[in-house]
Amino acid sequence: MRDRLVLALAAVLGGCAAAPERSTPSSADARVAMPVRAEPFVQAQRDRVAALKDFASRGSAEIRWKDQAGDHFEQTQLDLAWREGGERMALRLDKLGERFAWSGADPSTWWFFRLEARPTEVVIGRRGDPLPEDLPSFLAPETLLELLGVSAWPASAVLEPASEGDARWIQWKRERPLGAWAATRVRVAGPGALPMEVQLLDARSSVLLQAEHSRPLSVQVTGLPPGAWPEVAGTTRIRVPERQDALWEVFWDAPGTEPERMKDRMFDLKVLREVLHPDQVRDLRPTNP
Repeated sequence: MRDRLVLALAAVLGGCAAAPERSTPSSADARVAMPVRAEPFVQAQRDRVAALKDFASRGSAEIRWKDQAGDHFEQTQLDLAWREGGERMALRLDKLGERFAWSGADPSTWWFFRLEARPTEVVIGRRGDPLPEDLPSFLAPETLLELLGVSAWPASAVLEPASEGDARWIQWKRERPLGAWAATRVRVAGPGALPMEVQLLDARSSVLLQAEHSRPLSVQVTGLPPGAWPEVAGTTRIRVPERQDALWEVFWDAPGTEPERMKDRMFDLKVLREVLHPDQVRDLRPTNP
């Protein structure tokens, strides 16, 4: 079972070496529409992200991929939590009650525990640096937050003409590229709505990673009336376009903001190393930052 999950991770990783898919506007994108200012979308997203500054959810993931041996399918359970708007993060993956991997971050550091095979290992890096090629790129803290649609959008964001009904594409360039990720493009129905699709683009506007969100779930937030509760996805589909046969489909459940679901130890690298006992440590942080 664990070997199959390793192959599932490798399927997502393996696509990163292939030539990326070019992002081509649809005929709907080319339609002329009345200009709409981006500011209402940007401000509403900032308010939505602020309401979700401390968050936790659990779910199950279905992983599909193809290789020379044919089609494959696996399942895993996961728990996701963050505090302080994603400054501290934790993502745990289990298989039949057995720990498979643990990814996380604090304001200065990210880490990834590989627990599926011997020897076990923890990989440690500087926050803001990309994960190495042998780890799933979408699990980098900034990447995951962006794909889930819970990062604030910059004032530099611009709107494209309306497409696919009333939905809008909004896009912006990163101030500092993270690996090949240089820009983001998001499809959203209106200000404050759950993003329907998120694309991470390289400098040539080719799609590196894509997430589609559906089945909105309202998150109860203390101090906000029910009509103002933010929505998160009930289903998230993450794929690497250059390997369209590799897909992670996550079914989220019980999203919430209760503090008891976000214990300090979940975000403490020292505590995690003591509890998970990795056999090896690979520290990628620069010695003289």
